[in-house]
Amino acid sequence: MRKITLSLMAFLTAALISWGFAPAQALAQSRAPEFVLVKLHSTSLLAAQNGCQVKAEKLTLEDIMKLASSQCLQVRSVAIYSLGEIRDERAVNMLINLLQDPDCHIRRIAVRALGKIGDKRAVTPLVAVLSKQGENLSVRRTAAWALGQMSDPRACPALEIAACADDVPLSNASREAVNKLEGSRTNLTSSNL
Repeated sequence: MRKITLSLMAFLTAALISWGFAPAQALAQSRAPEFVLVKLHSTSLLAAQNGCQVKAEKLTLEDIMKLASSQCLQVRSVAIYSLGEIRDERAVNMLINLLQDPDCHIRRIAVRALGKIGDKRAVTPLVAVLSKQGENLSVRRTAAWALGQMSDPRACPALEIAACADDVPLSNASREAVNKLEGSRTNLTSSNL
C-alpha cells in the first residue's frame, strides 16, 4: 500500500510540474509539504471539472489566497489548510477575516491555519473565538489549541475560563494550552536567570 501511495505521489508531482506548476514546486520545497500543494491542485482540477470557476495558474501564495475565497467549499478548505502549512504571515489578515465566515468548517480551518502560522496579530481574534459562547465547539476547541501553539500570555485568562467549560474536549484543549503557556513561561524565566 505504501509503495502505491508513494508511486501516486511521484506521478502527481511529475504531473504538477509538467502542467506548468513549477513555482508550486519551489514553494513546496521552501515552506509547505508537497502533498498539500498536490492536494490543492487536484482538488482545484476536480472542482473545475464539476463546474466551479477555479483559476490558479502557478499556485503562488497569492493564487492560494485567491482560492481561499473560491465559491467551491472543498477548494476553499484545502486552500486555507495549505496557507497554514505554508506558514506565510502575509496570509494572516485574510485568515483573521475568515473567522467571521458563515461556515463553521471554514472558520475551524482558518483558526488552525492561524495557529500553525503563529503570528501574534491573531491572538486577540482567537481569544474572541474561544470566548464566544454561541460558536461551534469544534471551532472553539481548535482556537484553544491554536492559542496554545502561540504561547502568548494574553490568552491565559480566556483559556483558564474555557478550561472550566462543560464540554470535556474544550476543557481538555484549554487546560493543555494553559499548561503549554505555563511551561513556556517557566522556560523563559529559567533562561533569564
